[in-house]
Amino acid sequence: MMTRNFIATLVATTALSTAMPAFAQNAPQADDAAASSEGDIIVTARRADERLQDVPVSVQVVTGESLQKLAITQADEISKLAPGLTLVNGNASTQVSLRGVTWKPGSGTPATPVYFNEVPFDPGNTIVSIFDIGQIEVLRGPQGTSRGAPSISGAITLGTRKPNLTEFGGYAKGSYGEANHWDVQAAVNLPIVKDVLAIRLATNIENYEANRVYSVNSKIQPSIRDRSFRATALLKPTDTLSIEGMYQRRTTYKEFYTQVVGTGSPGAPASATAFFGTLGAIPANFNGPALTLTQRASVQDAPSRFKEQIDLLTINANWEVFGQKLSYNFGRQYNRGPASFTSSDPLNMLPGFESYTSPSNVGLPAWRSHEVRLSGARVGGSPIDYDIGWFSKHSNGIINFNAPTYLAGAFGAPNALPGSVTTPNPAYVLNSSTNIAIGQVFDSFYGDVKVHIDDKTELTGGVAFVRDRVPVTLNISTFAARTSVSPYNVVILSVPAAYRPFFPTCESISASLITSPTYAGVCDSPIPNGVGNSTQSNNDKYSDTLYNFALSHKFSDNVMVYATTGSSFRTGLPAINNNGLPANLVTPLPEKAKSYELGIKTTWGPRLRVNAALFQIDYNNQLTTFEGVQYWNTVSSKVSTTSIAFYRNINSRVRGFELEVAAQPTDHLSLGANLSYSSIKSKGGKVPCNDPAQPAISAINPINLCTSPTGQVLNQDAPFSATVNGGYTVPLGSMEAYFRFNLSYKGNNPNYGNFATAGVSKNTPAYAILDLFAGVTGEKDVWELGFYAKNVTNKQVELTRTNTLNNVYSPYAVAPSGYNTVNTSLPREMGVSLRYAFGSR
Repeated sequence: MMTRNFIATLVATTALSTAMPAFAQNAPQADDAAASSEGDIIVTARRADERLQDVPVSVQVVTGESLQKLAITQADEISKLAPGLTLVNGNASTQVSLRGVTWKPGSGTPATPVYFNEVPFDPGNTIVSIFDIGQIEVLRGPQGTSRGAPSISGAITLGTRKPNLTEFGGYAKGSYGEANHWDVQAAVNLPIVKDVLAIRLATNIENYEANRVYSVNSKIQPSIRDRSFRATALLKPTDTLSIEGMYQRRTTYKEFYTQVVGTGSPGAPASATAFFGTLGAIPANFNGPALTLTQRASVQDAPSRFKEQIDLLTINANWEVFGQKLSYNFGRQYNRGPASFTSSDPLNMLPGFESYTSPSNVGLPAWRSHEVRLSGARVGGSPIDYDIGWFSKHSNGIINFNAPTYLAGAFGAPNALPGSVTTPNPAYVLNSSTNIAIGQVFDSFYGDVKVHIDDKTELTGGVAFVRDRVPVTLNISTFAARTSVSPYNVVILSVPAAYRPFFPTCESISASLITSPTYAGVCDSPIPNGVGNSTQSNNDKYSDTLYNFALSHKFSDNVMVYATTGSSFRTGLPAINNNGLPANLVTPLPEKAKSYELGIKTTWGPRLRVNAALFQIDYNNQLTTFEGVQYWNTVSSKVSTTSIAFYRNINSRVRGFELEVAAQPTDHLSLGANLSYSSIKSKGGKVPCNDPAQPAISAINPINLCTSPTGQVLNQDAPFSATVNGGYTVPLGSMEAYFRFNLSYKGNNPNYGNFATAGVSKNTPAYAILDLFAGVTGEKDVWELGFYAKNVTNKQVELTRTNTLNNVYSPYAVAPSGYNTVNTSLPREMGVSLRYAFGSR
């Protein structure tokens, strides 16, 4: 629930506030890309240039100027300007959430497509560094009959700055902040043939200390080094034909740690077992000291390491012929990065040695999309506009996961503690290689018709026929190893004395044992090649017909109401990076949804705008992630936990509202507020869970399922969120001073971390993060010197928590880890920025 103080502040602010849109040049979201000559905000939500207040769609605009003024260099921070939207760039933990609906890697077709120059690329490769952007639009509500990729909750469009055909120009901007965070952005515009051909070159170079989590067991500093380069060419040989091509290369090096909190291991007393003999006492805090949330600490011996090299190519061509517009959009993605190394021992159960899984691409994955679209507007005086199109996305590639399992004996005799051993004995390491060949052949044939019943009423109807085929082949290979089963003397002592002379060797005791060639007096159990091998092949084919209808009416030039309804379809992918997951749990069912929305858009003179929307989404088989659920690993023959890419289905309903109030009380003051609320509730069913009251996980009971009662809240993000922001300028002769702020508020989040341990999820309380900006700009905004402070109060909030299993090595499994892995909001950052622009910029 919101605090009373926050509600009072918000109500007082919204009385004269704005969501930082474009009413005048002082409003932080205003720039040439977003505003017409009259100051109206222009959007392309329906694939045409329209005034924001004329579009029967809930749309929020973030311009390139806003990104610069709020020192935003990473896509994650766009969430600060768009409540209800969550963007997280973090490899496996990448996340896109809108209207309560969350997409994470491995869930299949994105729930909220992210378009980059009209191409819906993989979100993990588009919500990264943000530079030289023209405009970002957050579209809420059903998509798919005017855009190729279907979606029920909305879509995000990012458009890069286009080349200027007439004027030379450019800019350079640099910033430096705490934690060695420095960022350099620059662009230059070059007209080659005036009014016909121009090229724009842009770059972004950024370094920062990743998530600012540091290890108590490693001197290696966390870091992210991002290098992006972009070239865009625009050819316009005639007034009716334009062709734009963009090529971008992004190379990113990441070294980062997983944060943990807790007391550290309490250790374990000496113990005697039938299999391992006498195991010495495990000392307390052998894996690390007690750590709190604000320490932002890890206990890893070395960081996780990634190198990404992603190339994106887009081509956008438009030809106006016979009063119609023919468009073609092409996209190609190249993933050239080598194998990455993800720590599999964040709890440091093996002090002195860092265990990794290493996912990698086998060869160069193929990803390409095509879209052909024909549109017309009121041809021959007709009251009808239309759009028809074909969208196709084809992808394929092979992902390889190498995941070693350390068996008893890998770090010394089975009854010996590893101590400071830093190199495992390879004979006792069960190596497994999982190849997942994943492809998608997706086609959408869509059409929209807009009927202008009169000058004030519009009826829009759209239909899309989608076909989706997802060929998947999973191949798990395991390799020979040994595991130490027991000390020889323990086995002999269990035999009656009279018979001991007849059992002189491990081989005599059992046909499955050998005398260990490594450890004296120890019996080993050989594991032959292929003991855990398995294959699975899917070639699922789906098709569905989607619809979208909208009716809008203008009661006056300043008041419009609209109602929309639509449907959507989404295919789920087999679970990735869940080694040894039982076959019947690998692939979820496809998701279907229906949406209903009622909205109003009002303008109160030139300085105030109020927009609001109510919505409901009904899901059948909603794809929901269940990270951290225990399951029986068929490869290692022990309990593992599911990754973030483990998805199952549940029927649910989303209800919510959005409110945007925009105003500019004076020429020098702009204030703003946006509110968003969306609550996801279960319609009942069974979901994976960790419940100690359920049977123990085993080969017979590979996973536990608990009842999700009707009405259970399923939100992964806080249902309520809001932003309050604005700016004030002071003329200083030919210069101008400014002050800006952005307050981002998240309400109470009922669910996060393990998706229900014993049916109960931990909740995080409401919190707010304040960013402040101040500086001076020169005449005509040619230069700017600014200072910023993000998260001024240094609010550090636990965003997620996972109870990770400590099963990396058997001898230490008897000692609790004493830690949970967590994800925390970034701490305060203060810095300075300097920008210089010239010409067309």
